[in-house]
Amino acid sequence: MPSRWASHLFWLAGWLLAALLLGFLFGRVAWWLSGALALYVAYTLRNVYLLDRVISGGKRLMLFETRGLWPELVAGIDKLKAKSRSRKKRYQRLLREVRESTGALSDAGIILNAANEIVWFNPAATRLLGLDPARDIGNRIDNLLRHPDFVRYLAKPTDKSITMPSPTAETGSLSVQLIPYGQEQRLAIIRDVTHELKVEQTRRDFVANASHELRSPLTVISGYLDALADDEELPESWRVPISEMLRQANRMTEILRDLIELTRLESEDSKPKRDLVDITEMLRAIVREFESRKDRPKLNLTIDSDAALVGSETELHSIFHNLIHNAVRFTPSNGSVDVSWHADGAGAVFEVRDTGIGIPMEQIPRITERFYRVDPGRSRATGGTGLGLAIVKHALQRHNGTLAIQSSVGVGSTFTCRFAPAQVVLRKGSTEAVV
Repeated sequence: MPSRWASHLFWLAGWLLAALLLGFLFGRVAWWLSGALALYVAYTLRNVYLLDRVISGGKRLMLFETRGLWPELVAGIDKLKAKSRSRKKRYQRLLREVRESTGALSDAGIILNAANEIVWFNPAATRLLGLDPARDIGNRIDNLLRHPDFVRYLAKPTDKSITMPSPTAETGSLSVQLIPYGQEQRLAIIRDVTHELKVEQTRRDFVANASHELRSPLTVISGYLDALADDEELPESWRVPISEMLRQANRMTEILRDLIELTRLESEDSKPKRDLVDITEMLRAIVREFESRKDRPKLNLTIDSDAALVGSETELHSIFHNLIHNAVRFTPSNGSVDVSWHADGAGAVFEVRDTGIGIPMEQIPRITERFYRVDPGRSRATGGTGLGLAIVKHALQRHNGTLAIQSSVGVGSTFTCRFAPAQVVLRKGSTEAVV
């Protein structure tokens, strides 16, 4: 028990004991005790009143006594009020700084509650979306931004952002990302990506135009080099340089072909074809192609389903061919490459597992970038263009597929493509065949 309460109870006991003694001396003990209790109640009510005035925000009040329970309670409340005032000032200063910082942001920030109603937004939201604080706070955001892509994203958000046309600019584009936080609240971050998209489109157009323009002169050069290489009268000292030039010209042709294909996949807005593609026959043909090559690793093809895929046969062939080609290129001749295909109600899976050189863990997130090479010297020596996995990534995205990569240096790599059930057609049921 705190000392102030102990001393107060001791004082109360003494007060009542004095009243009891006076009652014994002068008679009427009950009256003396009742009077003492009445005075104590009056004293307590007076102090409670003063305490209420302190709590209600009045100035600090001085009690008659300077020691005891009530002065210490008043002093404690004064201390708590001082801390509260200091904390309030600190919060107000912090809130002012947050408002100033969010007001300086070029990106729009909108706080939404569980019902997708606008709780708060910064000034950039007014500039990018035309929102008005006096009018739009409390309204559902999908009543103000009605683009179909945004409405679908709001109903079923993902970790990725979406792009939609700007409601305030005819040719503008906005990137929207929803971030959940707190008690069923979400923060919408909206950026103006008009310039970035224009720069990206300019880059794609440049790559596509340059690739097409280079094909014609490169074809002419390759033709003359072919003719020179087949000329029996060519001096022997020229055969090695001509052969090397022809090899490099063919490699440049492959790079241009892959660049054109990658640019087409990146800039293609429409969905791929809806052809029914026989994957089992496609994989058998690709494996036979690589089996005919010299100094190759052992190839094993396992087909556990006759499921077909709906999509573009050319793009699907590019996915499977590039992944098998990579595995064969980076696996020594005494190693092995296992190719498998299976499907069930959850979708279809294509997997390539090799015993090659492997990929360092820190490089795995970057290997689908264009021209990124794990081992540049080995890639160029084996004829790689550095675009195969970038093509795989974009072609998979167009077919509702995902790519997962597992690898250990010196052990090998596993590339796994998963296709959504909407892309898979189960035909005769599950079969099992090993080629």
